[in-house]
Amino acid sequence: DEFFPSTWLLASYLLIPLAFFFPALLPGKMIFGVDYLASAYFFEDFASSRFVEGSLPKWLPFVYGGVPFFANPMDVYYPVSVLLRLLQIPTHAHLGLLFVIQYFLAATGTYLLLRELGARRLPAYLAGLTYMFSGYLISFIYAGHDGRAIVATLAPMLLFLLHRGIRTGHVAWFVASGVALGSVFLSFQIQTAYYLCLAAGLWFAFLLWHLNVFRPLAALVPRITGGALSLIIALSLAAVNFLPFLGYVSASPRGAEGGRGYEYSTNWSMPPGEILGLAVPERIGILGAYWGGNPFKLHTEYVGALVLALLALALVLRWRDRYMTFFVGLGVFALTIALGRYTPLYRLYYAILPGTTKFRAPSLSFFLVVLALVVLAGLALDQIASLRSVQGDRSRERRKSATNENADTMRSLTYAGVTAIFAVVFWGLLVSATPPPQSLAAPIATPEAMNEARAAVNHPAYVMGVWRFALFLTASLLALWFWARGKLSDRAAGALLAALAVVDLWVIDKKFFATVSTPETHFAADEIADFLQRQEGPFRTFVLFDQPQDDYLTLFGLELVGGEHGNQLQTYNEFLGAGERTYTDFHNMTRPTFLALANARYLVSGQDLQAPFLRPVFSGRARNGSQATVFENSAVLPRAFLVARARKVAEPDGALAGMKSPDFDPGNEVLLYEEPPLTSESALPAEGRVEIVGYDPDRVALDVMTERPAYLVLLDNFYEGWIAEVGGMQVPVLRANHTFRAIPLQSGRHSVVFRFEPASLAAGFWIYTVVASAVALYGLALGWSGWRSRSQTA
Repeated sequence: DEFFPSTWLLASYLLIPLAFFFPALLPGKMIFGVDYLASAYFFEDFASSRFVEGSLPKWLPFVYGGVPFFANPMDVYYPVSVLLRLLQIPTHAHLGLLFVIQYFLAATGTYLLLRELGARRLPAYLAGLTYMFSGYLISFIYAGHDGRAIVATLAPMLLFLLHRGIRTGHVAWFVASGVALGSVFLSFQIQTAYYLCLAAGLWFAFLLWHLNVFRPLAALVPRITGGALSLIIALSLAAVNFLPFLGYVSASPRGAEGGRGYEYSTNWSMPPGEILGLAVPERIGILGAYWGGNPFKLHTEYVGALVLALLALALVLRWRDRYMTFFVGLGVFALTIALGRYTPLYRLYYAILPGTTKFRAPSLSFFLVVLALVVLAGLALDQIASLRSVQGDRSRERRKSATNENADTMRSLTYAGVTAIFAVVFWGLLVSATPPPQSLAAPIATPEAMNEARAAVNHPAYVMGVWRFALFLTASLLALWFWARGKLSDRAAGALLAALAVVDLWVIDKKFFATVSTPETHFAADEIADFLQRQEGPFRTFVLFDQPQDDYLTLFGLELVGGEHGNQLQTYNEFLGAGERTYTDFHNMTRPTFLALANARYLVSGQDLQAPFLRPVFSGRARNGSQATVFENSAVLPRAFLVARARKVAEPDGALAGMKSPDFDPGNEVLLYEEPPLTSESALPAEGRVEIVGYDPDRVALDVMTERPAYLVLLDNFYEGWIAEVGGMQVPVLRANHTFRAIPLQSGRHSVVFRFEPASLAAGFWIYTVVASAVALYGLALGWSGWRSRSQTA
């Protein structure tokens, strides 16, 4: 049963991702990720800077009028991320190191899961390799989706810990599974974590039945209690994210009752034809060559020839195995979720699974399909190992009996392998002889014609992909056959199969890995940023859609009217102009009143903008190399100002209608959704002065002088948790002009401070800290107890 000592297994699991990610760990380099470079890096850097200052990141002021940071805290409180910050690792190095650690955990968790299911060391080791390096998991790198990678890489570890806990009934394993599930939640990839929770719940119920712990009752109670303890620990660890987030849900673009509709919830479903990507991802095209029906695909489904070869054998060799039945069912269940609108089953899921109406990418469940395939492959490999073990049986009679018993199985495997090889070779010959879908010279008038043209360009890669798969399938089947026949030793077969699996997957995986220069170079200020930095703030910049839509400018302390962020406040989206297919299409920004209230002092565009209140003030190169012009908005309102009058309007959108009226003067009137606390019959405008004396993410300090009672309007988003003090006395913060803040002031000079103090975040962080400390102390106590027991035994 021995392959290599466990230390060598673990070392190889660490060395392989280190070798893969090594270019991103070199000085002057950082990992490339689409979403990471567009937005996530800026927010992680912001969070790191707040921690360095001794403060939790609460309010993110740089995009969409300001948003609560816990609307999307990413993996800020995830234990590995916390450790990297405590070690003062530069922010740009976090992602590469995080991926190394996570893929190590993926392999280790898969190995432990297969061993827990009774598999030998070699099958478990190869299963760990193939899951860690599977195309679906590795392709998270290109998109920069570290949160999804965290969930997928911790999935096998969670299943292992639950199995061990239910099998043994020991509380330590349930505590460990609670930590694993809590870490999944702390990734803050809610939808992906939701799918894993479904799988874990099914696994828990299955194990109670399979391991027969229903009788006696004394055996069942500790398991149910342990499961409840796991869930309590997980939710307590995740309290720092979920307690404040629960308050955000109703204010989010996805918080509408019933969601945004079935079409929206299924618009990122997996087209059925892409299942073939498990074997030949080149068929549908990889990254820039992709021509399928997914509107935005940055991943691959590829699992490798070895896994697919073993999958077919699993159905033959272990069809009576309950574990095989469970993982076949889990794979089919997850696949039907991933297919989304392409299967009528998703209508049922949409109707009965809580929370599904709030999601929009059912294809994210596919990591469970990959995990199920890898586990099935590992179980099949273990069955083949049992054939090989016959050769080492010391009893001649037992060896002879087992050999006769397995002869038919070997014959079936041989026939299946030869058939598979011939089928794939025939596939290769067929696609090689098939002409491209359409001549490139044909006119491209429709999206369908465009797809056909792109498929034609991709056709040579498709042909090469089929032959690549045929090569690795043949090599894998031959290695398995020679090993099962006793022609290869366990060590030789293990090394050969491991090399074939890694090389096969690496060929595809490498397409999803790239590096760029470190932030000092990659995000060096362009001419537009240099100009805007020199202007006195605070103000916002509206970057029009002919320019790159990312959060690059926020690195220089500049605030954006829009930006790249998936968790805005719905009231601000409605102010900008909420779209039908997108959260906002900015249609209200064509109105001078809305542009003024957005505090959009500058607009950046590559086009000439014609409006009486806009004048070009600078022209220079943007970071994408294009020439851009900065226009100044002379009608802009300052970030904070005084108005004399307030008017109550009807909810939910009376203020939006009122601001569109030609009679509305935003410099003299504010629209409220409650009775105005000040009454004024004077038609005179407010007189006074407003000076911002401190502007930090969680605190705005102002010095205000007003000649008569007035309203101080602050053009930052209104949100529960913002409090205002005037001369040290707390006053109510009013929701003004649909999404902004205002407070009433009597005449005179005032020191005004707005502070963001969400009680839910403080409570969540306290729970998170206490539970994490308690779990750590419990782990140390277990370790100390184990060490003392071994010392006394020795």
